[in-house]
Amino acid sequence: MDLANGFIERADAFSLLTMSKEQEEGSPKCVFTFEPLPRGFGATLGNALRRTILSSIVGCCITYVKIDGMPHEYMALDGVLEDSITLLLNIRRVKVNLLGKENTQTIRLSVNGERLVTAADFLGNPEVEIINPDQLICTLTGTNSRMEIEATVTRGVGYKMAAELKRKEHSIGVITLDCNYSPVERVAYAVENTRVGSATDYEKLMLTIETNGTKSADAVLGEGAAELKRYLNWITDKQSSMMSFIPQEEPIDAELQAKLNMHVDELGLSGRASNCLRNANVRSVGELIEYSPDQLMSFKNFGEKSLVEIVDKLAEMELYLKEAE
Repeated sequence: MDLANGFIERADAFSLLTMSKEQEEGSPKCVFTFEPLPRGFGATLGNALRRTILSSIVGCCITYVKIDGMPHEYMALDGVLEDSITLLLNIRRVKVNLLGKENTQTIRLSVNGERLVTAADFLGNPEVEIINPDQLICTLTGTNSRMEIEATVTRGVGYKMAAELKRKEHSIGVITLDCNYSPVERVAYAVENTRVGSATDYEKLMLTIETNGTKSADAVLGEGAAELKRYLNWITDKQSSMMSFIPQEEPIDAELQAKLNMHVDELGLSGRASNCLRNANVRSVGELIEYSPDQLMSFKNFGEKSLVEIVDKLAEMELYLKEAE
């Protein structure tokens, strides 16, 4: 392929595209690079992917908690250093992931004595993975202190206020938390100029994705691109469907067209009928069938016998005069 003239065939553009990534080991932050892109496509793809990833990636979080001895979120607990609001905020900071297909799972915690309580103290549930087990839940200050928590983990999208998630059927003591389901902490993109051969009007897109650890940046990018593709495919399908309703011109019947183009003299009519049609400036069969019987009878010297003759000739050709209005 000749790149000397700075031109790349549209069909060849995708064959030149490359994608690479840069990520430090163990880091939730990853930089993806796409190049070369036609001018303008860097910002187009970068912005579309960024907005989709920030708004549409499925994640998990603790949504409901029931804490023994705490019927509502404003009640302090004896033997616990933190106030109730701090306790609930700490529970919200626990990063969780549902491993199975179920969208809801329950985890439980039961500890006592003077100690720090962390996310690692939740009893094992094979369907729930705790990403940050060192997250502090609370501090028990006395030997007789105890903490029992039942937490419900749900799967969802975006940010949901507690008011949106509350359920009437919940029993007294179930506290609903604000939920940020998105596993994405940050998405940013940058566009730089790049070249292909002697062509300098191409772009390089660098997309930075940072997650909370419940999902990898690779998984997030894949889900975001798939979600964007789903909507683009919907537009394509709808547009194709609309195009299919455009009325198409019916194919011309060559035999019928030949009959309509036939000169009236070719019908073999009597002299009187032919003369009447000629005087009325009726030249072709197509023009003749545009007249109704009453209109023909109004021609000078045109009688009933001529009308019957014309009707019979047309019937032999499977043609008929216009109906009277």
